[in-house]
Amino acid sequence: MLANYTRKWLEINGTPKEVEKIVGYCIRKENGKVFDDWSEDIITTMVTYHMMKKTISVIYDGDEVVGVHMWYNCNYDDGWDFIKNWEEDKPNGDTVFLAFLFADNKEAMRKLTIDLIEREPNVLTKNIISIRQRNGGPERVEYSLKFLKKLLKA
Repeated sequence: MLANYTRKWLEINGTPKEVEKIVGYCIRKENGKVFDDWSEDIITTMVTYHMMKKTISVIYDGDEVVGVHMWYNCNYDDGWDFIKNWEEDKPNGDTVFLAFLFADNKEAMRKLTIDLIEREPNVLTKNIISIRQRNGGPERVEYSLKFLKKLLKA
């Protein structure tokens, strides 16, 4: 499993400075609704995991991180447990699960969206889902391509 490999890799090699910078940004942006009370160690593993599987976009302004987005390839019926259980991506799945999105401003959001489309072009043809904190708890959200278009106009 890639998550176990990632944890072992971090133990042997230490945390790269780039990962530390991204993790610090994510923790500063966390509003108690995204990481489900995860420790810095788990967030570090998650960021490195996404870097290894190339499902992370990071936007910089100079040396400063101003936007981060991670995603998963999965099936339409997958939910938050897919992420919490560190399940492997399903490259042939019919859905892209948008997760862990932070941006300082609309321009960073637009750049994250462009990077997502460039790195994961299947997002234009697959279902798009996410989990958002609404009404006091996690709620599944389904998006159409209009959502991506709206982000591109930011």
